[in-house]
Amino acid sequence: MDAVIIGPLALPAPAFVTLIAFFSALLTYQWWQKRVDGERSETTLWLTALSGLLAARLAFLWRYQEQYPSVADMLDVRDGGWWWPGAALAIPVAAVCVWRQSANRKGLMIALGASATSATVALVTLLALRPVASPLPDTVLTTLQGEPVALHSVTQGHLTLINLWASWCPPCRREMPVLQAAQSTYPTLRVLLANQGENSATVQRYLTEQGLHFNFMFMDPRTQLGQYAGNSGLPLTLLVDADGNELARHFGPLSNASLHHFIHPYLSGEIP
Repeated sequence: MDAVIIGPLALPAPAFVTLIAFFSALLTYQWWQKRVDGERSETTLWLTALSGLLAARLAFLWRYQEQYPSVADMLDVRDGGWWWPGAALAIPVAAVCVWRQSANRKGLMIALGASATSATVALVTLLALRPVASPLPDTVLTTLQGEPVALHSVTQGHLTLINLWASWCPPCRREMPVLQAAQSTYPTLRVLLANQGENSATVQRYLTEQGLHFNFMFMDPRTQLGQYAGNSGLPLTLLVDADGNELARHFGPLSNASLHHFIHPYLSGEIP
């Protein structure tokens, strides 16, 4: 499962696991403090969480700094740009904090243990619920003019990025310029957009108003690709190989940096 849907909110799986880990630690520590009637010190938990998130973001920015044209873009964390191995910085931060607070040491260790356990359970559960990668379905999409097109006829023989989107979806709208630019930035990558559930007039009007042009823009009125992906959240991006087999998927909006991070392991090497 790539996202957890909570009412109108769709959380990417990594964000959901992070929240589960943090609140498990916080609630466990508060329970422990009530039990022993000791001094409260949630600062350690906040410091540990923030240091991990900050390190993960800074590590991502360092790796893809050339993809960010301005500081404002670097500060926009909505692109999902986190390099999670960098979050390992939280481990020594937590160790130092626990060592310095002998009076609260046991409670903090229990809280951190609960955090690790809950995060592991959440991660394993999401992985178990994730749809098994399989060849793309034999789906027939339509052009903006209403002509039927077999999906395999477009993806066959090409590394293809398939973006599921809708014009009413703000994150989808935000990533449109990135996807448009990707058509020329990555010449060996075929960029295909499949609108989910809207009519062609609505989509054409949106593209015209925004000055957007895509070589492969299709309609998926019955949301067949969304059903294949097993995900009701948008935007969702699939990467498939030349034989139509899914290689990877990304939930949430893409920036230049997060797109490069997503696809670069599968490129032929022409992009630095």
